[in-house]
Amino acid sequence: MSDEQRVPQLLPESDPLDLARSPAEGFLLSRIDGYTPWSVLRHIGGLSPDEVDACLWRWLAEGHVACAGEDESKPDAAVAEPAAAEPADPDVEAFVVPGLDISADRQRQILRFEASLDRSYWALLGVGPDDDERAIKRAYFKLSKQYHPDRYYRREIGEFGGRLERIFKKLVEAYELLSDPGTRAELQRSMGAVDPAGAPAPRETPEELPPRGAGVPESTPTAPSKRDRQRQALDRLRKHFQIPEGVLAERRFRARQFFRSARLAVHRKSWMEAASSARLAIAFDPWNPEFKEGFADILAEVHKFRAEELLERARLDSNGSVEALHLYEEALTFRPCDPEVNDRAAQVALEANDLEKGREYAETACELAPEVAGYHLTRARVLRTAGSYDKAKEALDEAFRLDQKLPGVVEELERLRPKKRRR
Repeated sequence: MSDEQRVPQLLPESDPLDLARSPAEGFLLSRIDGYTPWSVLRHIGGLSPDEVDACLWRWLAEGHVACAGEDESKPDAAVAEPAAAEPADPDVEAFVVPGLDISADRQRQILRFEASLDRSYWALLGVGPDDDERAIKRAYFKLSKQYHPDRYYRREIGEFGGRLERIFKKLVEAYELLSDPGTRAELQRSMGAVDPAGAPAPRETPEELPPRGAGVPESTPTAPSKRDRQRQALDRLRKHFQIPEGVLAERRFRARQFFRSARLAVHRKSWMEAASSARLAIAFDPWNPEFKEGFADILAEVHKFRAEELLERARLDSNGSVEALHLYEEALTFRPCDPEVNDRAAQVALEANDLEKGREYAETACELAPEVAGYHLTRARVLRTAGSYDKAKEALDEAFRLDQKLPGVVEELERLRPKKRRR
């Protein structure tokens, strides 16, 4: 398994306060959340990559840490426990709602992803700090198609509509901040040692970790679970690793200045300028909710403007060129679940002879709006050109069932029949 696939997680019975031999190891432990890949931990773990590897392998061998999806040949202590613990998560099962137009497994996936939204932007998109803009865009586009609220348009999904809104908003935020190299660099400076819970905790002696049990009442009405105690221990570890107050205050002051600039640009309806300033405000102070809420409002306008501009440029290029396909793909970055844009991208991909992309976009359009006959016709054309004649016939039958007078269906059937006879 590659480092990108290997995701370390602490086993429920492991106490982080017992494992850390130094503040640096404590910092690394505080970043092991069951979602952040090994490859990302090597860059944000507070140690050199080789030292991070050594610590993780030691904790794996000792049975304190496991990696999701590891081979069954690994020691039982490192593998069996997390597999058994996963289905028993009451935080997930308590919110699964029967009877919705969304499967229980898909609900669990959404719930788990929503519960992990406080991860770093890199971990959220599943990319590493050294990944380039293309890798970041691919990761975002894949996730945005999975979690875009419009994917479930006209379906009964209850409160999961709001959950998907929150997830997609966070994915857009992560993409917009990481896709800009300057903002990404500032984020790395800000987030490397800032506690995501909010303001820094009072500085404690860095040479020693907090005593076990510090800040925990001697008796409580209900005994906390092992997982709760582990989370409390991780929270105490995180409070040890804060950037100095003076530096933090300066960065917050600069963040406030950038956000004021963003507001002025919004007043002028200079959306691109507003987005640029808001990005920097978040990069200098990533934990300020006011900045993120303002950024989301700005991005809604920016994405509308970008998408319309790209679609207009693509429409003007009527030759089915590779450049037109790129324009549609860029527009889909902002409107990934727009069936009309997916269908048009599929048609242009077919004209450009990129059948793999044409099939992907055509199938997405049909999935998003299965009642539109024209989308099934586009899919049939792509499948026929790719040589999938039986599937093309099925798509044509569906198009004809939906609209018997749809232009192009009869002609497409005529093109398809000779192909079937030659097979």
